[in-house]
Amino acid sequence: MNKSHEADDNLSALLDGELSDQSAQLAIRQLGDDPAARARFAEYCAIGDLLRGHHNDLPDLTRKVMAALEDEPTVLAPVRKTPQRRPLLWLAAATCAAITWGLWSTVPRQENAVPLASLQTPAHPPADVMPYLAAHQDYAQAVLTVPEMHFTRVSLSREAR
Repeated sequence: MNKSHEADDNLSALLDGELSDQSAQLAIRQLGDDPAARARFAEYCAIGDLLRGHHNDLPDLTRKVMAALEDEPTVLAPVRKTPQRRPLLWLAAATCAAITWGLWSTVPRQENAVPLASLQTPAHPPADVMPYLAAHQDYAQAVLTVPEMHFTRVSLSREAR
């Protein structure tokens, strides 16, 4: 172990109260003889005060920093201009409108909205239904025609005449 490291350990032990009376007196004499040892001792005292929370006695660091900042020259940098994004927004809106118009114009339109059920009805009733229709001829026309169509009740039977 070198001599300066041993002296630092002695100073630290002196501050912590770990030295015997004789060793403490020897360390205090060394402080009186060596200015570098006094500076290290002052540093150790400041560190100990900070660790114990007695930092009020230390010089005000904030005041020094603020004073140094006031002495610094102010550099004014120009504000960086942000790129204009409005043309891009208009371009995007126009693109969406063009795509929508193109898709809308290709959709097939139904001019005559006819229900699919009426398109699938046969034009003539099947032959096996004819006897039933003949028996119920009074209502047969209603089955074969569109419901909104007005019709006259006609019967081929003699009783209805």
